Amino acid sequence: MKVLAARRRDTGDIRTLVGRLALGSADEVLALCTEVFPDEPVPDRARLMLEDLFDES
Repeated sequence: MKVLAARRRDTGDIRTLVGRLALGSADEVLALCTEVFPDEPVPDRARLMLEDLFDES
């Protein structure tokens, strides 16, 4: 839900969740979002946020 919302204030929470779930790439996160929320399109801003998050690592 945090990824689908893709709000700046959620970046820290997303980073924590990614670490807890041992996800290693933006693609892994997006695949999980698609699995859990199959009827919800992932916004472009979420993809960009995740790419930035993994570029920082």
